[in-house]
Amino acid sequence: MQDYNLKRAKLIIWDLDETFWIGNLAEETANFSKSNMKFLEELVTRGIMNSICSKNEFDKVKTKFLMEGYEKFWNYFVFPSINWMPKGERVKAIISSMGLREENVIFIDDNEINIQEVKFYCPKIMTAYSEEIEHMKKDLYLVNDYDFEHTRLAQYKILEEKENDKISNNVSNEEFLKNSEIRIAIKKDCTENIDRICKLILRTNQLNFTKNRAEREDLLKDFEDKDKETAYIIVEDKYGNYGICGFYVLDKITDTLKHFLFSCRILGMGIEQYVYSYLNFPKIKIQGEVAANLEEEKFPDWIKIDNNIVAKELPQRTLPTDVNILFKGTCDLLSAIDYIKAENCTIDTELPYWNKDLMYILSHTHTAFIEQTHRMPKSELVELSFKFPFPNPDEFKTDFFNPKYDIIFLSLLSNSFSGLYKNKTNGEYAVFGFANCDITDVKNWPQTLAAIPPELKAKNLQMLKQFKEENVFAGSPPIEETIKNLRYIRENLNPKTELVLILGSEKPTNKISEGYEGVCESHQKINPIVRDFVKGYDNISIIELSELIENDDDYSTCVNHFSRRVYLKMAEAFAQFANKKIGKKCLTVNTQDLATAQ
Repeated sequence: MQDYNLKRAKLIIWDLDETFWIGNLAEETANFSKSNMKFLEELVTRGIMNSICSKNEFDKVKTKFLMEGYEKFWNYFVFPSINWMPKGERVKAIISSMGLREENVIFIDDNEINIQEVKFYCPKIMTAYSEEIEHMKKDLYLVNDYDFEHTRLAQYKILEEKENDKISNNVSNEEFLKNSEIRIAIKKDCTENIDRICKLILRTNQLNFTKNRAEREDLLKDFEDKDKETAYIIVEDKYGNYGICGFYVLDKITDTLKHFLFSCRILGMGIEQYVYSYLNFPKIKIQGEVAANLEEEKFPDWIKIDNNIVAKELPQRTLPTDVNILFKGTCDLLSAIDYIKAENCTIDTELPYWNKDLMYILSHTHTAFIEQTHRMPKSELVELSFKFPFPNPDEFKTDFFNPKYDIIFLSLLSNSFSGLYKNKTNGEYAVFGFANCDITDVKNWPQTLAAIPPELKAKNLQMLKQFKEENVFAGSPPIEETIKNLRYIRENLNPKTELVLILGSEKPTNKISEGYEGVCESHQKINPIVRDFVKGYDNISIIELSELIENDDDYSTCVNHFSRRVYLKMAEAFAQFANKKIGKKCLTVNTQDLATAQ
């Protein structure tokens, strides 16, 4: 079973021999994996740091990188630990030096003993064997966070330099802090920096004392509230500028901190205690585990306020042509875009994935859910997930209606097989399971409950009874709902955004997976109606999967799952459409793979 989640990762610690590179350095058989080096660079660009824990000689490893012209890639690593000592304590030391939590770290190794030893010292760490790296590369699309200027890497390089100085100077921690010339600025222009503050709130755990995960709209209300004091903190010392790495919201009426959080990269500097004392020790309800204690009357005298400090973080740059493309849909898109490369454009994806609670997030690809998520207030959307495990709150996260997109490729496959239900009171939707298994029909309950553990069957049966009372099955396929939702989607997108609908195959197959029975017939019913609908718009186009199917070998397990050749043809169709629409090359496909797949 997969023991890692790339979306949670802030650091990956690599073994070298037979993991990062092919072969063994001591045996002079080590050869760099170009694919792994590209993956390393992409990780850094998405703000995921990388370190090394290898049983080798430090100088020989560094020389290997430099002599083969890979100094850039060597510099992508922080806090490398390269010696012949056991790995467990070394991995623990790397994590501690970077101020991270074990659960946000992935350790990759080819040796079972090393992995078990690291797990002994770091019980909460995520792990992966070297053969899982290829799968990890395919998961990278899930990390939709970018740090093009490698600001985060630069800040961890500062931490690395500080750690080396502390060790070489052999001084106490407090003496080292006093010699570091730490200065902070407490700034009140929060609205101008709301994007950075939002990211800080979402990413920070170690030094997030209140753990209130506020959205942009919530923060704006706090910024405008005269009864609240809001500020962000910039930190700088003689080693460099750490950027915006702290934030608080103080309710002045109750003298209570609503938000009080700091980036883990300033862990151990005393910043959080200084700001707490600066605010005169207000009331605070600390939530969960925190990596530092707040003490009454303690004042770190090695820190000074200097409000002339500015955040020297470079803004995230956009790619040269400012072309933005979104792929949203089921696993057909995931398999196809694996063969696509961006040329001077940005690709975003909203595809199915397993969330941290091991729930498969899929409903957000259904047109009914897209419409509902845009139309309804966030508070009402969250209420939908209170009674039942679907929809999951993760399925409300979307950038679909962002006006920046030049093209949105939207697969309609989930409309043909997903079960759609309508609330009898308010008409809102729930998407669950398959369209050929109505869970409001008591005859289908044994099938629905079949995979549920015995001890949970009674609870789930009660849930089904309640769901039946409150909802009605919307039909299979819900053609009228689909057209209504497509009309809403088109009218609420930027008129300049080209909406490209991917229609499922209408060519029958004998290959049928459970849940996909009758899906081909659904495509045959819904596709003609969608084609008629599209005729009324000059900013909607269609890609027909039927045109890519030559024979039954083009299906793998059912009408919605295809051979490698079809996915490559899909990639080619996406690239051809985008390049023609934009007027220059923005998507490319590996043509060698296309030739091989014929």
